[in-house]
Order: sequence, then C-alpha cells, then structure tokens
Amino acid sequence: MAFWLTIIVLLVIGAALLIVPTMCKANPDTDTNRDAINKAYYQQRLTELTEDEAQGVIAEREMMVAELQHNLLEDIPVDESVTKQTSFNRLLLLPGVLLMLVVSLGLYLHTGGLGQVMQWQQVMKEMPDLRHRADTGQLSTPEDIARFALGLRTDLLSEPANVRDWTMLGLAGLKLGNGEMALQAYEKAYQLAPNDAYIQIIYAKLLTRSNDPNDIQQASAILKDILKTNPNNVDALSALAMNAFGRGDFNQAIAAWEKVLTLLPADANGIDVIKSSLAYAKAQLTANGSRLSVKLSLAPEMAAKLPAEGSVLIAVTDGESPVPVAVKQLPLGQFPLELSLDDSNAMMPSRLLSSLKKVKIKATITSNDRADNRHITGESDIQPFSGKETVDVTIGHIKQ
Repeated sequence: MAFWLTIIVLLVIGAALLIVPTMCKANPDTDTNRDAINKAYYQQRLTELTEDEAQGVIAEREMMVAELQHNLLEDIPVDESVTKQTSFNRLLLLPGVLLMLVVSLGLYLHTGGLGQVMQWQQVMKEMPDLRHRADTGQLSTPEDIARFALGLRTDLLSEPANVRDWTMLGLAGLKLGNGEMALQAYEKAYQLAPNDAYIQIIYAKLLTRSNDPNDIQQASAILKDILKTNPNNVDALSALAMNAFGRGDFNQAIAAWEKVLTLLPADANGIDVIKSSLAYAKAQLTANGSRLSVKLSLAPEMAAKLPAEGSVLIAVTDGESPVPVAVKQLPLGQFPLELSLDDSNAMMPSRLLSSLKKVKIKATITSNDRADNRHITGESDIQPFSGKETVDVTIGHIKQ
C-alpha cells in the first residue's frame, strides 16, 4: 500500500508541475502601476514638447504628440476578454496530463519489475506453508526450494541474527547447486554460532571445496578444533580426511579414514566409498613419484584482456581422448606460472597420471564474473611422458 501511495503522490506532483504555472493570474496591481507610469510619462513628455516649441527647438509638435499617443496606446494592459480566452485555453492541458499519466504507468509496467514484485509478495504469503513443508521434508522441487530461499532472504533482512534461517538458506543453496549462496549463508551462521558442531562441519566442508588455499587451511583448523573436544566425531573425521586428501597430506587422510572405519558398523552406508578412498590414499604413498611440471606463459596481446579476478584450470589428457586424466585449478595470478601435477590430481583412482606414456596439456583462464563468458586458452602439442617431463604452454587464444 505504501508503494502505491508513493506512486500516486509522485504522479500528482508531476501533474501539478505541469498545471500550476498556467493557473497563476497576472497581478492587476502591476497593470495599474504600469498604466499610471505611462500616463505620467505622457504628461511629462507633453510638457517638454511645449517648452521645446516655445524655445523654437522643434517645429512639428503635432506630429510628435501623435507619435507619443500611439506609443501610449500600444502599452495599454490586456483587457478582460483576452484573459477569459486565456483561461479557456487551459483546458488544452488535460490531454497533456493524461498522456503523462499513461506514459509513466506504461514505462513502469514495462520496465519496473511489477511481475517480480507480485511474485515476491505471493512467496511471502506462502512462507508459513513453505516453512512447514521444509520442516517435514516435503519441499523437494527446485522451484519450491528457490521460492523458499527468496522468502528466507527477505525474513533475514529484518532478523539477521536468526541462525536457523541462515542454516536453512545454506541447505537451500546446496540443494539448488548454488555453492556460493550456501557458503555465504553458512559463513554467517558460523559467525553467529561458532561453537555449533553441526554448523562447523558443514562450513568446513564448503571451505574445503574452495580453490583458495587459505579457505582450505581454515577448514582444517575448524575440524581439528572439533576433534579436540570430540575425537570420535565421525562427520568431522570424514571431513578432515577429505580436506587432507585435497591438500596432498595422504598420511593424515589415511589416519582419519582408518579411525572412521573403526567407529562405523560394517554395514554402514557409504563404507565402501571410504574403503576405496583409503586404498587410493595409500596408493599415493607408494606411487613411483611421477610428476608433470608445467610452465604457463601469457601471449603479450592477452595481458590487457585478463579478467580482474578469475582462475586457471590445467587439464592433462592422453592426447587421444578429450576426457582429462588429471586437473588442477589455481587462482589467477602473475605470469609466467610454474606448477606440477601428480597422481593426487587424477580424476579417477583407476586412471592415474603415472599410467600415461604421452600427455597433452590445456590451460584455460576463466573469470569469476558470470557475465564474462570468455575463455582464454592455450594448449601444448602431444608430448612423451616418462614421469619427469616439463611442458611449456602459451595461453593466447580467446574462446567465447
């Protein structure tokens, strides 16, 4: 209601700015004063002409008096009939006012997002039902989850310290595949409840997925703090194992997964995945030490085309199949850039980098800005690989 009242007030003000100036009447005192001045001036000029004629300065007094009278008649104020005609013409402003109203409302309906506002209002009306369905596990479709997330964000504007709503928003982000929304929501929940183990573990898992080494280190610190007070927390141990595995700390990952296996029953869900991950981590410790070094350089003409923030993805294939065998992603930094890949960067435990005899490397720079869909790429030729090679890659092509 307040919104529509504001619209009405603005339209009234606009119409008033158009009409009021034309409604102002001329001050009659101004015309009277001007008429008196003209008459005084006329009498003064007649006196001067009489004096000039007596002195013999002018000879054609009658002609000059006639000209003076003509000038006086031209400056007589407009009569009452003209004023009435002018007020009658003000009716012509009505179509202009109507046109202003139609154009203003039309532009708003076309570009003002009225449909989105009405959808948002409908979501807020449905929030009690959406909350009930979320609590009972009946909120499953992406459309309903997205509507629920919109309602949660609105409620959190007026209740920013509601930890439960922040965690529910984070879960909605996870179900929608929106990792950024989930991370931001759980970060806020962690700030409000830093000692809640449930929030700590999920927040740490989300940080572990980050490409920023600082986030991964923070996740490790959070999980270790949990295990200091609860060393048998299976969720924290599993999350720490995945964090250590991602950092290449296979000894810590093996120790965490082995402890998890002692705490879980033999028929627990997901135990086969844990055993497979444990076997793969142990295999890394006994691997033959194969390592591929990559030197990335940037073509000079690409320097000015780099995004302000982005990442570099390095993918290694066998030169025949486009499916990567190993990948590594780093935040965009200075060039030239040197890095290395090994079996810890393999996409699948059954297909390791050390098993390749030849390699082809492709590097891709992407922007963190979703509106920027450019990919700046570069790739090498197929190179023989024995486990100790260094491959140079120049990034110099833009792919939309």
